[in-house]
Amino acid sequence: MRKEIRDRLNKMSDADYVKFSASLIPASGRGTMLGVRLPALRDYAKELSKGDWRQELSYEEDLYFEETMLRGMILGYACRDIEELFACLKDFIPRVQNWSVCDSVCSGLKLVEKYPEKTWDFLQPYLKSGEEFPCRVGLIMLLNHFVKLGEDKKKITRKRSVTMADLQGQEETGDYLEPILQALDREFTEGYYAQMAAAWLLAELFVTYPVRTLRGLRELHLDAFTRKKAVQKIRESRIPDKEVKAYLREMYPGR
Repeated sequence: MRKEIRDRLNKMSDADYVKFSASLIPASGRGTMLGVRLPALRDYAKELSKGDWRQELSYEEDLYFEETMLRGMILGYACRDIEELFACLKDFIPRVQNWSVCDSVCSGLKLVEKYPEKTWDFLQPYLKSGEEFPCRVGLIMLLNHFVKLGEDKKKITRKRSVTMADLQGQEETGDYLEPILQALDREFTEGYYAQMAAAWLLAELFVTYPVRTLRGLRELHLDAFTRKKAVQKIRESRIPDKEVKAYLREMYPGR
């Protein structure tokens, strides 16, 4: 990105936040960090999105972690055309080399929720890419923008609680529930961050569609690590009650 943007990011840097952020993100995937806090980055991305944002994104080289994050955040604020967003994402996704950029940017891409069918098709090559972070991008996009699409694309919410009585009820349905489970029906060999994204996605499915997801936990052809982490994340949630957590511990000892 251009020098003016880098100068502005340097002015927003926080040495203490660098230490905190660096402790959470592996050095090999983050590059040089300035320590700009996420709310400040979002505000700056929103500001840039009101100007000639396409020109800003035309600068190919990113020197700092925050530049890559900013690049992705601008897309969430600026893009109003879904095909243009997809074209920009094709350039952006190969730049994603850590979970922080992936998750922060994906959560802000709200435009895709107006075009679920097109977005679903767009994500398929990334879900099947065999590469760790493109795969994580696909999975986190499903988590953020597809899990809560119920029948007829009506938004639903996660359960307030999940009890053993709930688990005896009818299996839930949703426009994208079965396709998401099909996308999860494999071993995730791409790497740790793809596995953890798949586990997180399953945990979110469980607190939204507990009966169907419980069957999925039994039937999906997951690798052992991803299944273990999915059960662990479900048990760490405040939504399943103690009996449900005990039941899962009995079903999957050691998780």
